[in-house]
Amino acid sequence: MSFPETLWFIARNFPIYPTLGILTYLLFNGIYKSIKGAYSGPLSAFPGPDFAAMTGWYKTYIELYQKRSWTTHLRELHKVYGHVLHFDRPEAYYDIYNSANRWDKEPTQYHSFGLDRSCFASLKYAQAKERRDILLPMFSRQAVTKLQSLVQNNIDRLCEALEANDAAGKSSDLFYGLRCFSLDTILQYCFNLSIDALGAPGFKAPAVEAMEASLPTTIVFRHFPLLRELVNSLPTWISMLVSPATTGLVRLRALLGRQVKQAIENPASLDDTPHETVYHRLLDEKANNGKVPEARILYDEAQALILAAGHPTANALTVGTFHVLSNNDIKERLVTELKQGWPDLSKTPTFEDLEQLPYLTAVITESLCMSPGIVSPLLRITPFGGATIGGIKVPSRVCSYILSTNSIAAQLTRSQVIVGMSGTFVHESEVLFHDAKTFNPDRWLADDSAVLERWLVPFSKGPRMCIGQNLAYCEMFLGFAALFRRFDLRLDGNTGRDLRYRECHVPQFLGKHLTCFCRPVEE
Repeated sequence: MSFPETLWFIARNFPIYPTLGILTYLLFNGIYKSIKGAYSGPLSAFPGPDFAAMTGWYKTYIELYQKRSWTTHLRELHKVYGHVLHFDRPEAYYDIYNSANRWDKEPTQYHSFGLDRSCFASLKYAQAKERRDILLPMFSRQAVTKLQSLVQNNIDRLCEALEANDAAGKSSDLFYGLRCFSLDTILQYCFNLSIDALGAPGFKAPAVEAMEASLPTTIVFRHFPLLRELVNSLPTWISMLVSPATTGLVRLRALLGRQVKQAIENPASLDDTPHETVYHRLLDEKANNGKVPEARILYDEAQALILAAGHPTANALTVGTFHVLSNNDIKERLVTELKQGWPDLSKTPTFEDLEQLPYLTAVITESLCMSPGIVSPLLRITPFGGATIGGIKVPSRVCSYILSTNSIAAQLTRSQVIVGMSGTFVHESEVLFHDAKTFNPDRWLADDSAVLERWLVPFSKGPRMCIGQNLAYCEMFLGFAALFRRFDLRLDGNTGRDLRYRECHVPQFLGKHLTCFCRPVEE
């Protein structure tokens, strides 16, 4: 009689407490399978802590109890167990994220945001592709270039606020200011919606503050999906009562909900918008093969676009600004080039003009490389037959739970093997980038820079990569140019320690906000 059969026999023959017998069987059978999987399963060849090999609660313990970043913990485990999946071979990234792969997304991660019906959270490639094909024209280079005046208008409003702070003898919170700029831009660009985040005193817009305050809940919801369902089902007034810090985000979601309802009930109202919005695309029956998406799909898509655009661009601008201001040589070279390319402050250059400035381009590229955009590994399920990742054969299905502790973070759940690799590991690879943690725009001006560009992955790679990168580049070119051409910037007490962060899918920065004295230049 096998071990599980023996346990079942014991449980079945409990004379007084049959329920306790069944629970005992389930407990011991689970322990048995965990131990068997850890030491004799298909993934048992990958070393790591025994606790991690036997249960998924290991990651829960690290992220919630210890409140530490999973990617930081992986780096520590590498020192103990080695780089089994060849962390020193970054080409493993392209073994997972390449244009030929059609691997499913992992549901626990992508459904932790409560946006299950969005393109971002669609698990199947085919389903996501239909939605991407509908939305992509909105984010093409041509579309972004056509609407760059919208981005420029928000940059001008940001600069006006910086000038007002300087006139009052105050420094400016650029951490919040750049987030307000990014949020106002995506809301106007995608939804023709304005919440005037840039107009908030001290840039403390309720929606921006709430987005920062809500970041840790992403981790909680990832590990406890039932709690996520409960919280998302609460009425608006209860949500604001339970979590006052996220009130601004709750109100923004309610505003989007009303806008979605109006767009569906009265499509003619979209005729009054000054430019095409997401609702035009999603409600286009021709693009949707004669089908009109339900309100919940539009609502989830709207929130997903805000989530995707709200942090990465602002993070790159924030991190890049700090590093430029921390190195006088880099700052002087950037300002000199901007003065040459933008000699008359009354004549603002276009996005296309600024792209021709090599050092500005290098600064932006290095900012994207140094900035923690999407920190968490973007998890994928290996296809039938398995996959070879970094030269290592990884199976597709197994019969127990195991978790490897590598930069490619392979794990098994529900008889499926899940793999993923954070772009941060690629950008911090000393094999690719000499002195990777030093801000060095010159690396992108060297003769071999074209080789490095292959390894610039802030927007991921493959068929599920970010659709908004053209808009992100437009914001960064116009943003960096305005900040360093129109102002003489000086840090107000910031140090490198202020860039420490906790991984919450995107980074939750733990230090002082980037704060600068912004004196307008006169010439």
